[in-house]
Amino acid sequence: MKLKPPSEDLEQRRPVWDALSSLFLDTDVSLLRDWRSSALAASPYSVEEIEEVLVQEVFPVCSWNLFSVAGEWAGFDLEWLEAKILRRWRPQRRWSLGRYLVRRSWEWRRTREAVVSIRGKSAGRHYGR
Repeated sequence: MKLKPPSEDLEQRRPVWDALSSLFLDTDVSLLRDWRSSALAASPYSVEEIEEVLVQEVFPVCSWNLFSVAGEWAGFDLEWLEAKILRRWRPQRRWSLGRYLVRRSWEWRRTREAVVSIRGKSAGRHYGR
């Protein structure tokens, strides 16, 4: 599945944006891993597509929070997040600093593994395993 531009896929993107933005909160984001992983596993996107949404849409809008002295810790307003993503979105090159940093993120790697695990368990239940 090739990702549609975010403006053409808002209903599917919103919960993914919400879950991925939790990676950029000024708190212990590992505490939100179960919720985040479940929300992402429920999405129609492959893990690779979720990572693309993270790199191209959420990272550019939310990464500043990791460097803010008084960063957001309770969660990003979804309307604000959507408006920012839609305003600045444009396809990016294959390589970017965001892609490099996301792939090195311990918490993203653990979340990604959890999404794969949840989907694997769901598939096993579906086929009577």
